[in-house]
Amino acid sequence: MTSFLVLVQLTVAAFASATSTTFSVPNILTPHSEFSPPFMVTPRNLGFSVASVSNWGYLHDYSINSSYTLTSGFQGFPTLCSIQNRTFWFAGPVQIQDAQNRTLASTSSSVAMALTFSHPSWIRELSPRPDSSWPVIPITPAEQLVSITYNQTYQFDATAHCSLINDTSAVQFWDAWSYNSGKYNCFHIGGSFLVIYTLDPATNKLTISRPAPVYQKESIQYPYGSFSTLTVQGMTYLYAWDVYVPPSDDMGGDSGTGGNHRDIHVAVAPTSTIADKSTWKYYDNSTGTFSSTEPLPTTRRSSAAIIILDEFSTEFENTFLSASIFYSEYHDAYLLVYAPIYPPGIYVRFAPTPLGPWSSPGTKIMDPTQFGYSVVRYALASPIFFQTDGNGGQSLLLTLSGDYKTQAFKLNFS
Repeated sequence: MTSFLVLVQLTVAAFASATSTTFSVPNILTPHSEFSPPFMVTPRNLGFSVASVSNWGYLHDYSINSSYTLTSGFQGFPTLCSIQNRTFWFAGPVQIQDAQNRTLASTSSSVAMALTFSHPSWIRELSPRPDSSWPVIPITPAEQLVSITYNQTYQFDATAHCSLINDTSAVQFWDAWSYNSGKYNCFHIGGSFLVIYTLDPATNKLTISRPAPVYQKESIQYPYGSFSTLTVQGMTYLYAWDVYVPPSDDMGGDSGTGGNHRDIHVAVAPTSTIADKSTWKYYDNSTGTFSSTEPLPTTRRSSAAIIILDEFSTEFENTFLSASIFYSEYHDAYLLVYAPIYPPGIYVRFAPTPLGPWSSPGTKIMDPTQFGYSVVRYALASPIFFQTDGNGGQSLLLTLSGDYKTQAFKLNFS
């Protein structure tokens, strides 16, 4: 494989304003057909019978080291973003390690590119590389001050695939964690924030911007966009899991009580003004109406939620670990592919619109234990690797991690 040069343009002005970074990317094309569905569709092929599941192995860049592994920290698992026939993997903290587990490079946020749709696990790492490590997501002055304070730092994590909003741009929500590195596992969530990716296909320049580096505060606001995002007919749907934890829950929500990570709420924003939060509308499923007033998670609002995870026997199990929402051309339906916190499993639900009504309970489409997973730390799904045949959604790319390393699977529906 030929080598390339990544030209990083992190100017002093860019860091001072903390609005954007721009860098060159190699011209690696992965032709992708983006289908634009109507708001309401007529679901079909809903048996969800699985013909086969193929394991493509760990995401890997063979241009660095034949035994190299990509290791993510905490929740920083790779997420997909396809713009202008280029497919990017964005992730939080990433280390490159050799066969002896020696760290070759590391960075607080990273980007890689898919090399080919015919082998989903082959990637070209742009950041980090052994000869050049640099953060992808720009930081604010306040975050920079925390980062240079003794034993304090910030960590950025993306938890869902991005959503294309026009021919050259996509959006994604990231979570910012601040923590004291001198204390064991002492994490304090900052909140979620919007990132916009813009690719200039003529120059192969990718710009990553934070148009409004203001958090949706954890436990104070719903983290709209962190559960999943979906753009349909000029509107972007921002899905959020509930963060309400009853005062009596002394486990910090880990027990799954209340609506915490169990109920899914949604806001919608005009794609052209998504960076202006005053244009967002908030949906209440009980009334079927939108409001300009942002609701707050001061209590469980299950009647307002569009999705509730309730198919397992305990409240702990009825907790969303991770999920993806997208349109499947093959099913002519909006699909929710998700993993509960326990037991290990990948499930699917469907709906005729981005708002629902969503089918329930879900249909199990994969048993991770058959591939050696006793625990799944995250699982995401996407049809974009297999949409070139005009039948997108009949095959899905699943990315799973149980050990902070990510494997790619191809799932084929019958």
